[in-house]
Amino acid sequence: MKIGTFARKFNINSSTIRFYINNGLLTPSKPAGQYEFDKECIADMEKIQKYKTYCFTLEEIQLLFFMEKASRFQDDVVVQVCADILRNKRNELIGTRDNLNRFIDELAREIEDMHVPTQQPAVSSGVPFSAFPFLYCPDCQIPLKLDDASISNGSIHKGNLTCECGYSATIRDGIILNKDFAEETPFKAFNNVESVMAMKDMLSPLYRLLITKTYIWMNNRIQSNPEGIRVIMTGPFTFNFLLEYMEKFEGNNRYIIFDPSYKRISKLKKYLGTFGDNIVYIVGIPEDLPIKRKSVDIYIDDYSTVNSMFTYGTFSTEYIAPLLKSGGEVLGIFTAYSDGAKSLQNFKKDHPVFAPDKMTLGRLKAQWAAEKVKTTELKLIGETTAAEIHFQQDVPGEKIQVYGYHSKKEDSQ
Repeated sequence: MKIGTFARKFNINSSTIRFYINNGLLTPSKPAGQYEFDKECIADMEKIQKYKTYCFTLEEIQLLFFMEKASRFQDDVVVQVCADILRNKRNELIGTRDNLNRFIDELAREIEDMHVPTQQPAVSSGVPFSAFPFLYCPDCQIPLKLDDASISNGSIHKGNLTCECGYSATIRDGIILNKDFAEETPFKAFNNVESVMAMKDMLSPLYRLLITKTYIWMNNRIQSNPEGIRVIMTGPFTFNFLLEYMEKFEGNNRYIIFDPSYKRISKLKKYLGTFGDNIVYIVGIPEDLPIKRKSVDIYIDDYSTVNSMFTYGTFSTEYIAPLLKSGGEVLGIFTAYSDGAKSLQNFKKDHPVFAPDKMTLGRLKAQWAAEKVKTTELKLIGETTAAEIHFQQDVPGEKIQVYGYHSKKEDSQ
């Protein structure tokens, strides 16, 4: 039979057949310049596939074929050598099997250990009283009035926040809901984006590694503050930095986490339940945050400005910067694309207001600087490869640079 028919018979491609021919494992005849495969070739191919199934290397298969074809197993020494090769492979597979059985048992024990305890420690699930000194009307910058409140365990679970100017927000299940909140997220760049871990799971291993390295860089620049109280804020569309590093922060910190999606904030609140006494959860758009100006010590830009640009066509720095104290810090991650990157055009398909030409590191720095927030440190963490797809909008051949950056609010005069 011809090479094409032979390849189809064994469900492999012709180049693999030629590879075996070049390595002496198959010896077809070649009348008229074309390979002809006979019954011996079929038997040899069946042996090759069998030995590959048994995890023999190419060199081991070549040696077995050489011994067999050179002696037809008529020599006692050859038979013994071949038997030793088979015996050694059998022992190797037994060792692999035993290791796999041990790994299977260890994984089973880990699964058992991961069962959620039946009794969880009681935690506050409402807006903590400690948050009220910085809950202000975003328009008038005066303290908000609380009405119709339901209070338990030192926190507020239901209620209404109002201002004389007409601003209002509600507290539902311990979450502050602004008037323009959404049940579902307006950020549509990833599938199942409401899941806290989904975005990171949809990235390539290399891209995830670059994010992990940037997180480490960011965390190393958050100075410990064991005595004073710091207010740390993140959002909107934040990734997983706080989930991974909040336990490592020292000091008596207070946290503000906001997002336009009630569904996503609810999930974050569930994941961070043990920190309930220290976190204020807000659902709404950046310009409507009911937070007192100059009250935030650290803003974590965990892809928040990037994803705001995708969703709103702006980095939202003009709404975040006024909330920072004098000397307040910004620690963030940024992905830089080349000019005219087709990957950015793919994001525009989900968000028509997005302007790809605005997605530059220089523009982000300028936007912060316009709000008196100066970039003090910039670190190129690494670059993706051109040969892989790193996320669903990525175009092959385009590289993305991942940066960590640190900025600081200038002191007021």
